[in-house]
This record gives sequence, C-alpha cells and structure tokens, in this order.
Amino acid sequence: MNFLADVLYVVTSGLLIPCVAILLVLLASSFVQVGRYWVACRRQGPAVERLVAELKRWDGSGEDVLETAGLPDQLASGVQGIQQARSEALAAFLLSEFETTADQELSRLTRFARLGPILGLMGTLIPMGPALQGLANGDLAQLSNQMQVAFTTTVVGLLVGAVGFVLYQQRRRVASRELSILEYLAALRFGDDADE
Repeated sequence: MNFLADVLYVVTSGLLIPCVAILLVLLASSFVQVGRYWVACRRQGPAVERLVAELKRWDGSGEDVLETAGLPDQLASGVQGIQQARSEALAAFLLSEFETTADQELSRLTRFARLGPILGLMGTLIPMGPALQGLANGDLAQLSNQMQVAFTTTVVGLLVGAVGFVLYQQRRRVASRELSILEYLAALRFGDDADE
C-alpha cells in the first residue's frame, strides 16, 4: 500500500508545475480577453447603436443598404448576408450560423470560468501534502512555502474564473442583442416568419 501511495504522491507532485503554468497562461489570456472586450465595446458600440437607429427607420423595402462600417465582423457579415439573401430559408440558415458562431465564442469564455477554479483548487491541494509533511517534521519554512503556493494558486484560479464568468455574461448579452438585430432585419425583409 505504501508503494501505491508513493506513486500517487509523485504523480500529483508532478502536476503542480503544469497546473501553475496553465494558470499563469489562463491569467494572461483572461487579461487579453478583457482588453479585447473593452476595445470592442468602445469602438463598435456606437456603430451598433447607429445600426439600430437605421433599422428603426428602415422598412425593409427598396435598395437601401444598411451601413455596416465599424460593426463587429460577425454582425456585419450577418447584416450583409441577410440583406443579400434571396430567400427566407437562406436568411434562417444565416441566423443559425450566427448563433453557432456565437456559441463557439461563448464556450471559450466558459472554459476560463470553469478551468480557473479547477486548476486553482488543484494548485491548492497538491502543496498541502508537503506542507503537512513539513508541519509533522517541524520544518516551518517548508510549511510556509507550500502554503504560500496553495493560497496563491487559489486566488489566481478564482480570479481567472471570475473574469471568465463576467466576460461570458457580457458577451452572451451582446450576442443576444446582435441576434435580435439580425432576426428583426430578416423579419423586415421576409416577413414575421423568417426566424421560424
């Protein structure tokens, strides 16, 4: 039994370095995601509001083309696609493709929200074995070092998870609004049943 316990100890101890490395990568990536979201809101928010104002005035007829400059790429291509669609079926397909792409983007943010706390917990529990061993041996320096690693990884994991959760909520709200814009545009072009 001691052999199996020693093997488990070696395996879990070996997981600490990859766990901490992945946490650091996730932390850096989460800050990049926050920056991207902030820049996108500042640059693209006014363009989306302008599109909404245009849609409120537009009746869907004629050759007027809605302005897509400054819109997020996915929304701009959706607007252009629905404006150029020749049938309700194509408009419905484009709406479905928009939803699929938005779900893929949201799933990336969900990974931050889930992986951060999981890796933080792993980074907490792995050093607890050596910390307790240091306590048993009276080695307070080892105990202190291991507890510092444990608490630091917990905080970093929770921070990554919190950033991922907040970004997920914000991006889901934005994607929902963009989808309703496209559904409204499709309804203007093809009637109220275009999104069914």
